[in-house]
Amino acid sequence: MLFEIRSVRHQPDLISFAWNDVGGFYNVYKDGKHLYEGDAAEFQDGDLEDGKVYQYLIERVENNQVVDVMAMQTSAFAMEKNIENPLQSLVVTAIVAKTQIALSWEEINDVVGYGIYRNGEFIGMVNTNRFIDRDIDVDQSYVYLIRSRRPIHKSGERFASMKSALSNVFGALTASRSETAIETFTTVKLIGKPKTILRPMNEREQEPESIDQWRFRYTTFLADEWVRNPNPLSPNHFFKGDGRGFDPTGEGFRTRVDIELAYDEKGEPMRFTKEVGPSIAYDHLKRFREKAKASADGITMERTDRGKGESGFILTHCIGNPLAAAPSIDYEVTADFNREGTFDMSGYFDPAPHHEIYLIKGRGDRWRSILQVESRGLAFMSDAIAYHYWRCTNFE
Repeated sequence: MLFEIRSVRHQPDLISFAWNDVGGFYNVYKDGKHLYEGDAAEFQDGDLEDGKVYQYLIERVENNQVVDVMAMQTSAFAMEKNIENPLQSLVVTAIVAKTQIALSWEEINDVVGYGIYRNGEFIGMVNTNRFIDRDIDVDQSYVYLIRSRRPIHKSGERFASMKSALSNVFGALTASRSETAIETFTTVKLIGKPKTILRPMNEREQEPESIDQWRFRYTTFLADEWVRNPNPLSPNHFFKGDGRGFDPTGEGFRTRVDIELAYDEKGEPMRFTKEVGPSIAYDHLKRFREKAKASADGITMERTDRGKGESGFILTHCIGNPLAAAPSIDYEVTADFNREGTFDMSGYFDPAPHHEIYLIKGRGDRWRSILQVESRGLAFMSDAIAYHYWRCTNFE
């Protein structure tokens, strides 16, 4: 019998879990605090905050020596769900053992299947809200991506019925009717090296590692060199694209937002910068006609503080093309960054243009990819089109 968690149960005010009883006695820690010692292979925790993420460590002890360790990251059940951003309040559980990495997630209503990717490679489809990976290397980190879709008319989002009807009409005129009325959900889980996560508590530092700085970057861009204006009556037949692929430091972009949180500076400042790229229009022969730059006033950031060492923000974005009566690029991000190294980010956006999100943890200079999504075409920027929802968390 393997030392693995066999069940996890969430209730509004309780997290309970049980594991295979393989002998010895057990220690249970929650966020580094010792809560249980005994020979029962189960534990219940009722000291919870609504929606808060917790990390549990379960040690198996024989002859006063820790012989095996498991770790679990999960969150308390959220009593109130975020209707506008449905992934933000869903429970996602990650379990790490020497023999497996197991993921489970709160079901999304009316979703019938989930696509699983590991380190960028498609693994397969699952029909349940869980996935177990036994082909792991304890010295390797992993990125799991879970993707699903559903018709917008089954959404609980406000004005979903109206938006669904508009999507069908808009789809009939432009892109596929079925595609414009389909919501996409992407959940990303970053798992650190199991060997590091599974260190016994007595081998860890007394004080957890502090992350002095977080840097966040969100960029939208047009990958093509030239973009045809969807409006055939406009004298501006073409717009100059950014002509590039995904790149955290790519020079061309429609918009770019940088947010830096410095925990090690007085007052723990959060710096916010925003920039809008120029719009350049050409005629039917691709001869220059005019150039303009939209105002950045449509990009706003509000800081949110949960407590000491727990800060975040709400970022909203609505920027249009100053040379065309076209829909705006719309997105929203909610993020929380913990000084002990965990983060939780979620949001939604129109499926156009290209979107890329990156993060730097600590005072390094290497951007880590969080999400890269290709444009589905400028027709998908309409307010009538279903959103792409996303969430990314880490367990390291």
